[in-house]
Amino acid sequence: MKKIILSIALIATNYAFSQISLEHSFTDNEDVFVYNKDNSTQYVSMTSDNKIKIYNSSYILQKTVNVPMPSNHGMFYSGHFGENSFFMSKHVFNNDDKYEFMVETYFQDTVAGTITYKLLLINEDGNLIKDFHPNPLIKQSSENFEVYHDNVNNTNKLIVHNWVNGSSNQYDVYSLPTTTLTTKAIQLQNKLSAFPIPTNKILNIINPDNGANKVQIYDTSGKLIINKSFSSNDDKISIDVENLTKGIYIYKIGELSSKFIKN
Repeated sequence: MKKIILSIALIATNYAFSQISLEHSFTDNEDVFVYNKDNSTQYVSMTSDNKIKIYNSSYILQKTVNVPMPSNHGMFYSGHFGENSFFMSKHVFNNDDKYEFMVETYFQDTVAGTITYKLLLINEDGNLIKDFHPNPLIKQSSENFEVYHDNVNNTNKLIVHNWVNGSSNQYDVYSLPTTTLTTKAIQLQNKLSAFPIPTNKILNIINPDNGANKVQIYDTSGKLIINKSFSSNDDKISIDVENLTKGIYIYKIGELSSKFIKN
């Protein structure tokens, strides 16, 4: 009886594993991640010869981006290369329909024994949009940047962490073109976003387009205070919180949640 049960289990296991099949292998010494946004699935790679390649969901090469490399620089694989980053985006740094890339490059001075880093913003045509570190010997990239939504001013911003003179920290904040599409892209990348915070009367919440259609507001004890439905076509949801007592509240849409302050 035990042998029969074991045989059935083995057959079931083999059947389960037989459903997994290899579809494709990227074999050109590429570092690949999945770009699953803009209602599309694409595979994006950085190659050892300083190129960015974009493949469609059928693994067919759609575009090769020649990175405009500074002289004697190599392309650096930073922690911002991946799906959950703004290495590749659209409508975040520019308002046209071209993909944008935040690329880190490095220069290794073998004589001085030093390495300096630059952060470049380029588009899918290989055009340089901005060099954030034109003189890396004085101010260079620390390989860290963040795109975020300023809830108070309702604008999208970029903060770049730099090293100055090889030892001091300097953070530069840049304003970005703000559109509904841009805000939603940043929203999906981060948490729920609302403005103004703190607020006295109206709280405007950006629709995260996560399939939910209700805003729920709780106090810090977990009591549901407000429950409001909205349409998927609404870019933002305005909630009247004037009658709430001063304090901290939690607003939730689907599985996403964040906090706001009522003055």
